[in-house]
Amino acid sequence: MGWLVLAQACGAGVRLNPRIVLLIFALALISVFVTPYAYVAYDVTTVEHRNLHVWAMRLAGGLAIFPVALAVVLALMQQGRRHAAHAAHAAQGPLRAALLTSILLFAAGGLIGVTISGNNVKIPAHYHGCIVGVTLALMGWVYQLLPQMGYAAPAGRGAVLQPWLYGGGQFLHIAGLVWSGGYGVQRKVAGAEQVLRSPGEIAGMGLMGLGGALAIAGGLMFVIVVIRAMRAAPRPAGR
Repeated sequence: MGWLVLAQACGAGVRLNPRIVLLIFALALISVFVTPYAYVAYDVTTVEHRNLHVWAMRLAGGLAIFPVALAVVLALMQQGRRHAAHAAHAAQGPLRAALLTSILLFAAGGLIGVTISGNNVKIPAHYHGCIVGVTLALMGWVYQLLPQMGYAAPAGRGAVLQPWLYGGGQFLHIAGLVWSGGYGVQRKVAGAEQVLRSPGEIAGMGLMGLGGALAIAGGLMFVIVVIRAMRAAPRPAGR
């Protein structure tokens, strides 16, 4: 839903029939009802309990996300071709940045999920990509809501750079995890227990740390952008 709201705020016409959108949302909602059933039907330690959650995520969640993401990306591409320079682009810049980085990072997390095998750090790479993709959409939603709440619209290079810094840092973070996962580095271990033997394993975890640091900087930058917008005088409509 956040992607559709941001696309509309950016002026991109998403060509999805409202009934289809409602059907997609209903499909995604199925996974919510599967969760309590899994706890009632199976013990939490059983394979069946886990598999029910996994299939709910894959079928009810994954199938609903793809058509929305595709429609939003196509709408943004068509909008970019129609008007390369528009007066409203200054205010729409942060929203577009948040929307694009959200979709790209979420897609990266989803693709990583397909490659998971075994209990290694590819697993956190998958869900960190998807979860932070959602976070970026919510950050863009905050940018979109600020003018509606009487504050100034976030604008300028800093507001546009922030989603790219946050999302780019997180992409390096999950890329480092995938790199290390290829060497079999285990999840939920730290320090010497990770048993980093080769330069490749060490480099992968180092890339993860660098990406995490950049993502933290992007998160702090989001706070600064929002505070500046709240302290600035709201801009008159039409300017």
